Amino acid sequence: MLHTFIDESYGEDDYYVGGVIFTEQQLATLTSDLELLRKDISRTHGTPGDIEFHAHEIMQGKKSWSCFDGRAHESVMVCRKVVHAVVNSGARIHLQGVDVRKLNARYRYPDNPYRISLRHLLERVEGHCKRHDETSTVTADIIDDSGTAIAAIEGYVRQATPGYRPTKLLRIHQPIAYVDSCTSLGIQAADVVTYILRRHREVTKAHPKALKASRQLFNAAKPSIDSIRKWEP
Repeated sequence: MLHTFIDESYGEDDYYVGGVIFTEQQLATLTSDLELLRKDISRTHGTPGDIEFHAHEIMQGKKSWSCFDGRAHESVMVCRKVVHAVVNSGARIHLQGVDVRKLNARYRYPDNPYRISLRHLLERVEGHCKRHDETSTVTADIIDDSGTAIAAIEGYVRQATPGYRPTKLLRIHQPIAYVDSCTSLGIQAADVVTYILRRHREVTKAHPKALKASRQLFNAAKPSIDSIRKWEP
């Protein structure tokens, strides 16, 4: 059985959901590596021993990561180490998004961007499971739309998803588990990866050093990336 962890990242005109797929052993390896990383950061910077890997807070030096405020190099290094842990585990990465501006322009009553991106992501997870003759649990960070999303995804066991890749989600365990990200290193890994990939795709105007760091982090994740796509209605 496989385990998929997902999180979202978005801007004013775009919305992405990213997923990281692990085998049991890969997840155990990731968990061990990130626990060691937390201990090392705590010892070096005095952060809480159970600090959450949340990319936005790491990069902005906010909340529990306030010790990194104004220390961009250290922030990038932490994110890079999380990405390396994902890649070294052998996990596979998918990122699926939607152009929100075009979505709202095309449809009078557009579907929720989260549910669209989630559906497209789960189509990729289903395909991965089918190729490897496996099934997968799916664990996601809690959001306001969790209950509606669960009901919508369960419906795609009985009928195929809409769009150009109609797929019945037969190999994905139902229902999706929505949990607080602070309890799941898998979700935290997905958070960092999704943030990095979205920033690389969407943020093209910034300080040259920031763009260079974004490119380096993307390149660190690249060996594990199986799909990146933004739907433009």
